[in-house]
Amino acid sequence: MIVTADEVNRSFKGTLDLLNSRVEGLKAFDMSERGFWRSFAAIWLTLPAYIVAVAFERLRLGLLVPDHPLLDSFRIDLVVALGQVASFLALPVAMIWGARKLGLTRRYVPFVIVTNWINVMAMLVLSVPALLLLLGWAPPPLAGLFGLAFFVIVFRVQWFATKATLGIDGLTAFGIVATGVLLNSLIHAAMRGLLS
Repeated sequence: MIVTADEVNRSFKGTLDLLNSRVEGLKAFDMSERGFWRSFAAIWLTLPAYIVAVAFERLRLGLLVPDHPLLDSFRIDLVVALGQVASFLALPVAMIWGARKLGLTRRYVPFVIVTNWINVMAMLVLSVPALLLLLGWAPPPLAGLFGLAFFVIVFRVQWFATKATLGIDGLTAFGIVATGVLLNSLIHAAMRGLLS
């Protein structure tokens, strides 16, 4: 299933509206069953973040060498790809159980659609500090500071979107988003473990 340019534009605009605490941003998303499945296909838009992640892992492992192909280790490429897909799917899969437990199954589809589009934007934005580090445009402390700032922004938009799509209080939304962060941290640690 291919995501159209119009859907990408509308979904990114909706995400920016949510970033600015405008609940009307939810109207920009395709909340149909087709929109649900296409929101998963949007992971292809994170290909630039994947390339940055592969380069960063190669740098971390001491394998990033000038004039050497970036994608020459199938093992690294595969582990990073699996980690990225797992990170993308972690919260939507966990919320299958969570939505049932909270009695929010009818709100699950809008939650997943919005979460997937936020994840696309988050993966792209959060790859920028690593890219700046790789290019030598930011030293590690500054790249880390940028990464923290971007993380806070992404966490806040995901919290607001979770609150709005599920119709829940701020504390419960915080718990759901924090669960997503924990799952992503575990996935990242497992990925690093497989590459070490």
